[in-house]
Amino acid sequence: MEKTVAVLFPIALEAILFASAAGAREPTPIKTCQTISQPGSYELANNLTSNGNNCLVITADFVTIDLAGFSITDTRPEVPNPTTAIAAGDNTRGIAVRNGSISSFGSGVDLAGDGSLVEGLRVICGIGGSGIGAKGIVKSNTVEGCGGPSF
Repeated sequence: MEKTVAVLFPIALEAILFASAAGAREPTPIKTCQTISQPGSYELANNLTSNGNNCLVITADFVTIDLAGFSITDTRPEVPNPTTAIAAGDNTRGIAVRNGSISSFGSGVDLAGDGSLVEGLRVICGIGGSGIGAKGIVKSNTVEGCGGPSF
């Protein structure tokens, strides 16, 4: 009986690991500025450039965006610059943004809904811009050159 248990345990463990890996979903790649209207996990596939517009506008709840070390830059940092790199309205909740750089926008991140998480970002504002605005946890970020609130 001991041999049977010893042989079945690795097989059962392998089946459990395989089943959990099969259920895991890869993040949806982001290659351009866009509106994100579906919940889920998203990851930048390259640097993003905006030409005087908001870059990532989130309209769904429970969205995670991993910048994956890439950057989002506005090429038209006009004075004053009303654009935002990553924005979500007050009717959204559960938004997480992490791991990358944002530069030259009027606002780096503006998450107006509850339960947000912003971590591991480097935000360099355009003239008179605000760095990070969020209702939730904001930790381990660097914000430079911002005239408005950064918390």
